Amino acid sequence: MEIQAPSQQRQQIAEIEKQAREQTQLTAITTKTQNVHGDEIVVTTTSNYESQAFKSKTEWRQRAIAAQNLPLRTKHLYVTSDDISDTAHTYVLPKNLLKQFIAIADPRTQVAGYLYGVSPAGNDQVKEVHSIVLVPQWATHLQVHLPDRMPSHEYLRDLEPLGWIHTMPNELSHLSPQDVTIHSRILARTADKAKTRWDGERTVVMTCAFTPGSCSLTAYKLTPAGFEWGRENMDMTSSSPEGFSPACFERVQMLLSDRFMGFFMVPEDDGVWNFNFMGSMHRADMTYGLQLDVPRDFYDAMHRPSHFMTFGALENASAAAADEADIEDELA
Repeated sequence: MEIQAPSQQRQQIAEIEKQAREQTQLTAITTKTQNVHGDEIVVTTTSNYESQAFKSKTEWRQRAIAAQNLPLRTKHLYVTSDDISDTAHTYVLPKNLLKQFIAIADPRTQVAGYLYGVSPAGNDQVKEVHSIVLVPQWATHLQVHLPDRMPSHEYLRDLEPLGWIHTMPNELSHLSPQDVTIHSRILARTADKAKTRWDGERTVVMTCAFTPGSCSLTAYKLTPAGFEWGRENMDMTSSSPEGFSPACFERVQMLLSDRFMGFFMVPEDDGVWNFNFMGSMHRADMTYGLQLDVPRDFYDAMHRPSHFMTFGALENASAAAADEADIEDELA
């Protein structure tokens, strides 16, 4: 074992005692800050390390580079067909919608959209998805946060809501409890609204999981027991909250087709739907309009204005430093 010299030990003891004396002389400092969601945080600090400014760098740059490879995954699409319910509807998703939805996503953060479609003539058991509506949202790897207001537009007037679809960073063998809770809350929230009402027997949750070099697709429908559990559930962080079981959902048949094409609807404000980089602007009660357009990428410049403001500040600081250097040279 390594043994330090007595002089070095006495020096370390003296430094520790000095830090203890300095901390006893500090006064309490109270600061008020806001996080990215606009929540006010009051912090009282009494020691040196607590008053130091904390700086960190996110990994968004590496993730933005990794997102460029997402279109390559659309060449390998797999649809889960095990344990399919025989009584539920069959859902047909056009490939052009799915490929574009994957291309604009992020490998780690969930991206969600509402599904709208119709049944073909003479076959009520089949539901064709004709549109994916991207609404203002922010998300984590576990769940996505959507406004309480449901989409409304004249292009959706002749279409019925068929549920929602979202990406996942990894594949699960079952529907996550977060998805059960979100779907149940939407069903409960729209029960009294005739125009935007969701039917529990017709609306599903489609998941698009990013597996190595490919994408795995699965569709689920909630059972009555799952609806009752999800409506009362308050635990949105645990992977197996109390009362959650496979009886809360059942798999339904899902097909991909290139015989017909769908369209996207995006928010009217310059098509900005991703609020992960400006979370304080997103609210559950926010209102939004819709327009027909191709959705922007997750890392589009319109989705992260704060990054470009930082770049501008750095450029202004370097330009000011260069001007000062020129003035000093002239004076010299």
